[in-house]
Amino acid sequence: MILLLALALVLLQITGVWLRYLPFAKTVLDEQRRKLQLLVAGWGIVAFLLYAAVLTVYDGDVLRFKLLVAFGWIPFFLIAYYCIPRGFVQHLFVLGMHSLFSLLMHTISGFIVGMTLPADYGELMHMLVLISCYLVLFLLLIPLERRLFSRLVPTQRFFQYRPLGLYIALMPLIVLFAYALPMLDGQLYHSIPERVGRLALPIFFFLMFRLVLMAGHQMSEHTAEVNRNNLLAQQLYSLREYTRLTEEKRQALRIIRHDLRHYNRLLGTLLDSGRIEEARQLIDKQEAELEHTALQEFCANDLINATLSIYVYHLGNLEIPLQQKINLPRDMIGMDTDVAILLSNLLENALHASMQQPVTDRAVKVTAQYDAGQFVLSVANRFAQPLLLDSDGWPYSEDPGHGTGMMSLRSFIHKYKAQCDFRQQDGWVTVMLYWQGEA
Repeated sequence: MILLLALALVLLQITGVWLRYLPFAKTVLDEQRRKLQLLVAGWGIVAFLLYAAVLTVYDGDVLRFKLLVAFGWIPFFLIAYYCIPRGFVQHLFVLGMHSLFSLLMHTISGFIVGMTLPADYGELMHMLVLISCYLVLFLLLIPLERRLFSRLVPTQRFFQYRPLGLYIALMPLIVLFAYALPMLDGQLYHSIPERVGRLALPIFFFLMFRLVLMAGHQMSEHTAEVNRNNLLAQQLYSLREYTRLTEEKRQALRIIRHDLRHYNRLLGTLLDSGRIEEARQLIDKQEAELEHTALQEFCANDLINATLSIYVYHLGNLEIPLQQKINLPRDMIGMDTDVAILLSNLLENALHASMQQPVTDRAVKVTAQYDAGQFVLSVANRFAQPLLLDSDGWPYSEDPGHGTGMMSLRSFIHKYKAQCDFRQQDGWVTVMLYWQGEA
C-alpha cells in the first residue's frame, strides 16, 4: 500500500506541473515542452523512490505524509521554471494561485472521504483514498481547470514594474502560508469549522482576485486606447512635418526660379568679360541652392523615404549624427505603412535616448535591407545607462507618457511573425528585427 501511496503522491505533483504549465502553454516552444516532459518524468521516478522510502521508514506517519504533499512540489516547480524561461514573479503568482486551488481540492476531498470512509480502515488507507479522491476530482474538473489556468496570468502591465508585479505575485502565497502552515501537524482530519473555513477562503480569494484581474484588464484596455491615440497623433504629426518640409523646399525653389533670370544675366556678363572663375563660383552657388530644395532620397519607397526625411531633419537640428544604410524596394505590398510607423517610433525612441547622453556621445544608426524575401531592420543609438527591462526582457520607461513605441513594436512582431533582438553592448542599444515578406 505504501508503494501505491507513493505513486499517488507523484501523480499529485504531476497534476500541479500541468496546471502551472497551462498559463504559459501558448508561448512555450516544442523543444521546451519536450524538455519539461522528460525532466518531470525523470524526477517523478526519483520522487517515487524517495516517497516510498520516507513512508516506509516512518511507517506512514501523517506528519511526513503532509510534509511530502506540502513541499514535494519544489523540485517540480524548479524544473518548470528552468524549462519555461519567463519572469520569476509570473511563476510565483501561478504557483500561489495553484496552491490555493490545490488547498480547495484537498479540502473537498477531505469532506468526501470523511463522510464515506469508516475510521477503522486506518490512517494509511485514508491517506491513499484522500489522494485518490483528489486525482478523480482533478480528472473530472479538467475542462474547468483548463479554462481557469489558461487565463490565469494577468496582463503584462501588472508585472512590468518590479514592486507592483512582486506584490501581486506574493498575494496568493502570503494567504496560503498564513492559512496552511498551522495544518502541518500529525492530525489527518481537523474539525468541521476548520475545514469549512478552509473551503471558503480559496473561493473568496479567487473571487476577489477575479475582480482585480477585471480591473487590470480595463486598465490595460484604457492604456491601449491611449497608446493608439498617441500613435495616431504621431502619424498625424509626421504627415504634418513632411508637408511642412515639402512646403519649405517648394518655397525655396520658387525664390530660385524668381532669381533665375538674374543668375543667367549675371552669368552671361561674367562669361563675356572672361571672368571664368567667378562664373564657376556662381554656378556652384546656384547648384548648392538647388540641392537645398531637394528632399533627400534614402530608398525607392516614398513612405519610408518621407519618414526618414523627417528624422534626418530633426536629428540634424539637434546635432545628432545619423548613419543610414537603406535598401528597401519601392513596392512592399501594404507593408510600407506598418514599417514606416515602426521606424518612426524606433527613431523617436532613439532621439529621446540620445538627448539623455552628453553631446559628444550622441549618435544614431539605421539599417534596413531586403534580400530574397527577407527583411532586416536595425536601429541603434548610443546609451550608457543600463536599460530597464520588464519580465519578458523588453525595455520600458517609468516616465509617464512613454510606451507607444514598444506597443507599436509588439504589434508589428505579432502581425508579421518577426524575430526581435535587443542588445546593449559597448555603449550602444540596438533593436534588430527579421521577418519574411514579399516585395
